[in-house]
Amino acid sequence: MPPRRHTRQDVIDAALELLNEHGLEAVTIREVARRMRVNVNTVSFQVGTKARLLGLMSDAVLTHLSLEDLPEDGFPRAEEILRRYRQTLLTYRDGARLTAGNTPFEDHTREFTEELVTALSNAGVPDKESTHGMWALFYFLLGITQEQQATQTQAASEEAPPADRYPTLHRLHAHLFSADFDARYDFGVAAILAHLRHSASAQDRPRDS
Repeated sequence: MPPRRHTRQDVIDAALELLNEHGLEAVTIREVARRMRVNVNTVSFQVGTKARLLGLMSDAVLTHLSLEDLPEDGFPRAEEILRRYRQTLLTYRDGARLTAGNTPFEDHTREFTEELVTALSNAGVPDKESTHGMWALFYFLLGITQEQQATQTQAASEEAPPADRYPTLHRLHAHLFSADFDARYDFGVAAILAHLRHSASAQDRPRDS
């Protein structure tokens, strides 16, 4: 029987398994090859560089993001797309960190981006603001999700600073270091969408003659 020919998907699947078991630092061409029990050149042939591998992994994560049965209206649709994306990233160890800086424009990433920016555009947000808004939402989502995933692997407990030197930080300590990342996420998304809603309503408002 001839040896099995490994595909690019085999490499991506092995890399995602490695990610979930050991974290992003463990994902290298050599470690993926070791997991697959193949030569390093076999992995390199399929994905090229490590950067390309990470990009393909980031795109592959989106295969688990459903874009079915979304709300019809633009802003609720955008909110639901983002909520599902955040939940998808949270199912992978270091999912947000994997995606940050490694987002290729592969098919699944294009589909996600198309749906999000179209939702904003259909809500009446002007074209330039739609793209800026899409990036602002994307960056915010990645940042807060990455922070949340970092706290899951780091047992860090920040003590309240001394009240005589940092009175406001001391008073707000419980809020500043709350583990309620969902509340932070909801607040940030609502703030960005409020700005985009204002842009949409300003475009519809008749100008003074």
